[in-house]
Amino acid sequence: MTYSVPGSVRTHQVSSSRLGSVDSPFVRTRAVLDQMKGWEIMKAVTTGTEYLRENSETFLPIEPREDYIAYLSRVNRAVFTPYTQRLVRSAAGLILRKPINIEGDPYWTEIFNKDVDGCGSDLDEYARRLLICALTYGHCHTLVDFPAPSTARNLAEERALNRRPYWIEVDPTNVYGWRLDRESNYGSLTQVRIGEKAVVADGDFGEKVFDQIRVIEPGRYRVFRQEQQKQEVQGDFPYPASFQQTEAGGEYQLVESGPYSLDQIPLVTIYANKTDVMASRPPLLDIAYLNLAHFQRQADLIHSLHIASQPMLVLEGWDDQTKDMAIGVNYAMATQPGNQVYYVQPAATAFEAQSAEIQELQQQMASLGISTLSQQKFVAESADARRLDRIDTNSMLSMVSMDLESGLQKSYNLAADYLGIKPPKVSISRDFDLQRLIGQDITAMAQLFEGNIIDREEFRQMLVQGEILPMAAEAQDQAPAVE
Repeated sequence: MTYSVPGSVRTHQVSSSRLGSVDSPFVRTRAVLDQMKGWEIMKAVTTGTEYLRENSETFLPIEPREDYIAYLSRVNRAVFTPYTQRLVRSAAGLILRKPINIEGDPYWTEIFNKDVDGCGSDLDEYARRLLICALTYGHCHTLVDFPAPSTARNLAEERALNRRPYWIEVDPTNVYGWRLDRESNYGSLTQVRIGEKAVVADGDFGEKVFDQIRVIEPGRYRVFRQEQQKQEVQGDFPYPASFQQTEAGGEYQLVESGPYSLDQIPLVTIYANKTDVMASRPPLLDIAYLNLAHFQRQADLIHSLHIASQPMLVLEGWDDQTKDMAIGVNYAMATQPGNQVYYVQPAATAFEAQSAEIQELQQQMASLGISTLSQQKFVAESADARRLDRIDTNSMLSMVSMDLESGLQKSYNLAADYLGIKPPKVSISRDFDLQRLIGQDITAMAQLFEGNIIDREEFRQMLVQGEILPMAAEAQDQAPAVE
């Protein structure tokens, strides 16, 4: 299979399903390699200007015979417009526009939800990070972990010791490989390998950073750490340095191992555009490619405008040996008969084609159906186009929202298995549109209620949906008063 980087003429042939030694836990499998190209594109458009400048030879290629100093000048003037990142954040904001509803044991709402990851993140903050990651790369993972066994004899003593399960967000780019039980249950994981960074104190103030792989299997785990002096893979590699892995044959060691109290791998995957188990395609990848093209065209235009703003002085009839020539707005120049002095500058129409292409790219990004997620409208749309965009948008948001809800429920179930208590019930609102009721709407609904066309509970639900009452509003014995 041939892999290539956009803007690069180099390719790399991969004839096997992995890169590196089959006995090394640091090897990435074929399914991971197949997804890395899309991940790199999404990382570029969501990280922004600084990352694109650092990897300029990939995303803003040097032109044939272009002077390298001039190329660096063009790169340093390039600025990325984060349309894709805005769409990702807008989508996450719409899905979590209303708080996640949790019903169950008070332990979950009063203790666990206030710090789900052991680092002070509440449930809504953690869920938002999961959504942004899934919408960016296509999927994201939660590893449900539990501290090592203690001397606690019951749940009350464990709570007193603050010993509790916690969730770890796992970026898909840090998953090196997995194995499935294809005979008994195709979707059951039998092994997963997760890349980590281990920070170890060095001296009084320094630290050492090691690459390590956590191998998780049903009932047990192992941690392999790479030696500090790692060796980079030799030869051309089809991805930028941020995704390059190391060949660790013989350069790693087992540093930790132990049992899991669960008979399954406590890894939950949330998908935004699933293609297979543990595999997906970034849902905004098409927009990301257009965003990169927009960045390239805009970089060319900015550089051209900079050059064009410096007109060139032409002296006809003069040679390069002439000395003591003063040029400026405060000087006049006397010339011999037949000689001419004038400035050369491009015509104003020379940049119209570049500007038109940039506007066309903006229109293409706006017409991909999910443009309603963006706060900025590039072009005027008809009512039918807006309605179709809204249907497409809500369909995508609804699918992602349902998968997030299912993933959070599975995470709670695993945490409950650790604790031995009943898991809560998770629900996420599918109301993605902000449509607050106005006075006329409330008056019309009140008339329906007074005419016994709708009952009190239906009236209350309408007010909740219209964001007049909070979601947690309790039904009263009497109908809500209407002013």
